[in-house]
Amino acid sequence: MEQLRDRLLKEDDSDSGAAGTERYLRAGEMPVFNDYQYDPKHYRADNPYESLDYDRLENATFRDKFVHCDQRRMDLLKAARFRFDVYRWVMCGLIGGCTALAAFFIDYVVTKISDKKFEAVGDLVQDCGSKTDGCLFLPWFVMVCFNVGFLAVAAGLCIYIAPAAAGSGIPEIKCFLNGIKRREWLTLKTMFVKVFGVLFSVGATMPVGKEGPMIHSGAIIGAGLPQMKSTRHGWDFKMYMFRNDRAKRDFVSAGAAAGVAAAFGAPIGGVLFSLEEGSSFWNQSLTWRVLFSAMCSIFVLNFFVSGTLKGSDPGGGWGNLATGGLIDFGNFDFESGGQPLWKIGDFFIFILIGVVGGIFGAVWNAIQTRITLYRMKVKRSKLGLMGEALFIALTNTSLMFLIAMLAGECQSNPRFSGVDLSHIEVRSYFCSNHTTQYNDLATVAFNPLEKSIHDLFHLDDRISLTACFALFIVMFFTSCWTYGVTIPSGLFVPALVTGAAYGRFVGELINHYTDHEVYRGTYALIGAAAFLGGVVRMTISLTVILIEATNEVTYSFPIMVTLMVAKWVGDYFNKGIYDIHIHLKKIPILEFEAELEMKRFLVGDAMSRELVCLEAVNKLHDILRILRTTSHSCFPVVRYEKGEQGRQKPILLGQILRSQLITMLQHRCYGQLQGDSTTQLAMLHEDFVRKYPQRTPISKIPVPENMDGLYMDVSPYMNTNPYTLTQSCSLSRCYVLFRGLGLRHIPVLDGKEIVGYVTRKELTVFKVHELEHQFDGHGDHGDPGHP
Repeated sequence: MEQLRDRLLKEDDSDSGAAGTERYLRAGEMPVFNDYQYDPKHYRADNPYESLDYDRLENATFRDKFVHCDQRRMDLLKAARFRFDVYRWVMCGLIGGCTALAAFFIDYVVTKISDKKFEAVGDLVQDCGSKTDGCLFLPWFVMVCFNVGFLAVAAGLCIYIAPAAAGSGIPEIKCFLNGIKRREWLTLKTMFVKVFGVLFSVGATMPVGKEGPMIHSGAIIGAGLPQMKSTRHGWDFKMYMFRNDRAKRDFVSAGAAAGVAAAFGAPIGGVLFSLEEGSSFWNQSLTWRVLFSAMCSIFVLNFFVSGTLKGSDPGGGWGNLATGGLIDFGNFDFESGGQPLWKIGDFFIFILIGVVGGIFGAVWNAIQTRITLYRMKVKRSKLGLMGEALFIALTNTSLMFLIAMLAGECQSNPRFSGVDLSHIEVRSYFCSNHTTQYNDLATVAFNPLEKSIHDLFHLDDRISLTACFALFIVMFFTSCWTYGVTIPSGLFVPALVTGAAYGRFVGELINHYTDHEVYRGTYALIGAAAFLGGVVRMTISLTVILIEATNEVTYSFPIMVTLMVAKWVGDYFNKGIYDIHIHLKKIPILEFEAELEMKRFLVGDAMSRELVCLEAVNKLHDILRILRTTSHSCFPVVRYEKGEQGRQKPILLGQILRSQLITMLQHRCYGQLQGDSTTQLAMLHEDFVRKYPQRTPISKIPVPENMDGLYMDVSPYMNTNPYTLTQSCSLSRCYVLFRGLGLRHIPVLDGKEIVGYVTRKELTVFKVHELEHQFDGHGDHGDPGHP
C-alpha cells in the first residue's frame, strides 16, 4: 500500500490526462486503455440483455455482520432469518392471490365480451336464415368490425406503449429464470398492457390464448410485489429484504407457477413448469414455496369464479370451490357412453398420433420460423405493424366464417328437440332448423377457443370428417402466422385446438370406417397433446398439466408416451418454438447441458481478453472515466508486480461491480488520501441493498467540479473471493460451474495473474460456432492433447 500511495501522489503531480493509463489494460498486452473506446448507444442496440448475479457478494462489510458479533448479536441474526422465512412464505401467498385476481379479471371480461359479440352475430345469422340466403354479408361484416376493432386496441397498446408485452411472454420468463434480464420484460407498464391487451386479442377470437400472458403476468407480479418499489414511478415502501437477484428469481418462479395453476387448474404442473422450462437453480425449500403460491392462486381464483361466472351453474355459488382453472377440459367419465376411455389396442394408435403430431409440430415450427425471419428482415413502421395486425384479423375472421358456412354440416340431434340451441354453446348457424339441428363446425369455430376445446373433447354427437379436417387446416396456418404479431397472445390454447381437431379427425375416421369403436374425446385429447408437444417440446410439466386439467389419472401413461414420442420426432427436425425464438433473438441462454463441441475448446480459447482493471485506491476522475466510456458490469481489482522484461503483471485481489461503484458515487464515498486509505465515508452492506436495482445512469450522478486530490478506496467493498478458473480448464467444465452456481463473471488466471474473463456470452452456442470457424479454418488450437 505504501508503494501504491507514493505512486498515486506522484501521478497526482503529473498530467491528469495521462495518469493511470497503466492501470487499464488488456491482459497480457501493453497498457492500451486509451485505445479502447466504447459507444454505449451501440451496446444498447446490439446487446440489450444483461445477466443476473446469483452469487453472494462476500466483502468486508458483509463479513463484518457475522465475524465481529457476540452470541446476543448472533441470536438476533437468527431471529431475523426466521422472520425473513416467514415473510417469504407470506409473499409467495400474496403473489399467488394477486396472480389469481389478474387471471379472474382477464377471464371475466373476455367472457362478457365474447358472449355479447356472439349473441349479436348469432341473432343476425338466425334472422338471415340458411346459408343459401344472400343476407349473410351483414353478420360477416359485424363479426369483422368486432374482431378488427378489438385487435386494433390490443395491437395499439403493444405498439405504442409496451412492445415487450407482445407475444406470450413465456420465452422471456424462461430466459429470466435462466439468468438473463431485460428491463422491459418485468415492468408494471408491461403487465398493464399484457392484461388489458389480452382482453381484446382473445376477445377478437384470434387463434391466440390468454394462458401465456397469464404466466407472464404472474411472473411480473412475482418480480415486482416483493420489491415494494418502483424505480420508474419513484415510490418506495422501503422493504429491503428481497432486493437481490436471488430473491427475485425465486419469486418469479412462484409467479409463473401461479399463472399456470390459474390457467389450467394445475398447481403441481405449475411447479414442474417453472422447474422444467425455467429455473436453472432449484432447491427443496423453493419447491414448497412455489407450490404454496400455486395453491393460493387456484384457491383465490376458484373462490371468485364460483360466485360470478359459475354462480348460476348447479353446485355453483360463493364458497363452492369445485371448479378448476380457466381452461375447463370437462370431466371424462370412466364409462362414457357404455365404453371405457381407452383400451390397450388404442395405445399403439396413440403412438402413431404422437409420431404424426411431432411431424406436424416440426412443420409448424419451420413455417413459423420463416415467417419470423421475414418479419425481422423487413423493417416496418408502427403503422406497418398495426396494418399487419388488422389485415390478419380480417383474414382470420373471414376464413372462419367461410369454412363454418361451407364445410360445416347441420347435424340432427333428437336430444335437443324443442330446445332453442342459440342459448347454449352449440351453434345452429347456417342451419334451416335452429331447434333440432346444429352446425358442427360453427359450434367449434364460433366460440372462445377454450370452449372449442371442451366441445372437441365432449361433444358426443358426430363432428364430420370434413369439419375436423377444415378446422385443423385453418387453425394450423392461422395460428402459425398470427403468432408473432404485435399483440399479447398465448400459444397453448390454439395449439390444443389444432391438435384436438387432428385427434378428433382420427377418432371419427376409426369409428366411421372400422369396426373398432373408440371414444372420440380420448383421441381429441391425445391429438391435442401430440401437436402441442410437437410445437413446444415440453414433457414432464405438460403431462402433469393435462392430467390435472382433465382430472383423469387413467390418461397419464398415454399422454406421457404421446408427448415423449412427439418431442423425439420433432427434435429430429428442429427445436421447440420457444427455443427457436430465443435463438433468433440471439439471447445468450444456457441450456441444461453444454454443447458437445465445447469439449474441443479451453477457457483460454473463448475468454475475453479485454480487461479494464482497478487498483484498491483509484483517482476519482479515473473511476468516472471508466464508467462513462465502458459498458463493463464488473471490474477486476488488482495490484501490479513487475514481470519479465519489465511488464506490469496484474495480480487479482478481487472484483467490484459497476452497480457498486455507482452506489459509492451516490453516497459520495471518496476523499483525500490518508495513509494507506482515504478519508471517504464508510458504507454498510445495507446501503448497497437499498439501491437495488441500480439503474441510475452515470450521467445523472452529481460529482465535484474539482476532482483533484480525490480518491476512492474500493477494497472494503470488493468481492475478495470470486470463483476463478485457469486457461487450461475445458470450456464444458466452465459451463457447468457457471450455470450451476448462477454466476455472472469468472476471472481467468495464469498463476495469480488475471488474463481474461468468462461471461455468459463466451458460453453460448454462437461463441462455439465462432470458435469452430476460427480454429477449423486456421489450424489447431492450444494443446493438441486437450479434450
